Amino acid sequence: MACTVKDEYQRHYTVTEPRSHPKGHTEYKVTAKFVSKMNPEDVKEITVWKRYSDFKKLHGDLSYIHRNLFRRMEEFPTFPKAQVFGRFEPEVIEERRKAAEAMLRFTVHIPALNNSPQLKEFFRGGEVKRPLEACDLRILPPPLIPVPQEGTDAGDDARGSVAELGRQSLEPEGVPEPHPHQRERAELQSPVPLGAVGVAGEEHNRGDKGEETGDPDPTRREAVKKKTAEYLQRAEELVQLTHLQP
Repeated sequence: MACTVKDEYQRHYTVTEPRSHPKGHTEYKVTAKFVSKMNPEDVKEITVWKRYSDFKKLHGDLSYIHRNLFRRMEEFPTFPKAQVFGRFEPEVIEERRKAAEAMLRFTVHIPALNNSPQLKEFFRGGEVKRPLEACDLRILPPPLIPVPQEGTDAGDDARGSVAELGRQSLEPEGVPEPHPHQRERAELQSPVPLGAVGVAGEEHNRGDKGEETGDPDPTRREAVKKKTAEYLQRAEELVQLTHLQP
């Protein structure tokens, strides 16, 4: 009993794009596509250009092999006869194209034909392509949102990025820090040190909110507020004058 050879590829044949050759004959584009049954992404295409005489010779070789297989249940496809006149007519060219394609597709499910040396020789020297290998994912641009590092939550990372952007947008631009000498000069000229102004400002804010300032007498509290406001206004004027000096 003969051992059956397991075919690992799905085969697809097409005959397209008939064109006139500079030498005066018509040639056809023949494409054989092989798709792996185990890995559908493994695809190989072989393209050759053949003329009528090439198809006619292959038809004779394959039909001879088929007759010796004693497969009486199926008939090998016929092929148009050669003719001298009218071979460049569109109808004749289309008839030959369809016949060549039918012959190649007939061999798909018959291992003795699709693995024959004659068919392999027919595609020898053709252009080989692997379409899926042309798609290189490395050319894609980087993601707009940074990818979180391992061990971190994607939500926390996104919230941290948004918070950082918020801080950058709220930071004042173009406001220089006061020079240390200018700050010392302002403290010497001010009747109240700048540190004390900050403390007085906090006391003033707490007084506005109705919090206890430590003195139960409302008259004295109002006097302290008024004096504090004067100190703050005077300090701001001194700071502005300091910045205006060259």
